[in-house]
Amino acid sequence: MTFAGVKLPLRKRFGIRVKELRQATGLSQEAFADRCGFARSYMSRIERGGANPSLDAVEALADALGVEVRVLFETSAAANDSTGVIEVPYAADGTCFNPSLLRPRAKTYAVGEKSDTLRFDTFEAALAHLKTMTPAKWWRPNEKGDWGVVTAVRWAPLPAQTSAPTPQPSDDGST
Repeated sequence: MTFAGVKLPLRKRFGIRVKELRQATGLSQEAFADRCGFARSYMSRIERGGANPSLDAVEALADALGVEVRVLFETSAAANDSTGVIEVPYAADGTCFNPSLLRPRAKTYAVGEKSDTLRFDTFEAALAHLKTMTPAKWWRPNEKGDWGVVTAVRWAPLPAQTSAPTPQPSDDGST
């Protein structure tokens, strides 16, 4: 699995896949950790790619998800389809959700409304959540550097050049 030409380490890919499958079950991280017999903090480290789970732990995860172990190592179709093209949301001003939108201080990607913002440690996890939203909403800086929420108007491939483009004002002067 690669994003913007960068291959992710196996532990990170594994964690993204575990989180994706856990979220599909509708279980919270804490409830899923209990089902596996793990501490929630350990489950968090697994999902963030910070832990190096043993084979016994991998088997416990697969059992708790009701899948074969190999499924935990399959590439996520939601994050990266078989063509290798990554689809991302675009705002009306032509900007898109991309890896450069990591918030500098928090070191997270922010998605959702101002009153219901979720933060993700990885671009992949944030993108997976955006794909569940209707419409997708994420935070990005405007031309003045102030962070605000934008709403997706379409989904399209992530461009090869993923630095944050400067938003162009719309006809009514808003961004």
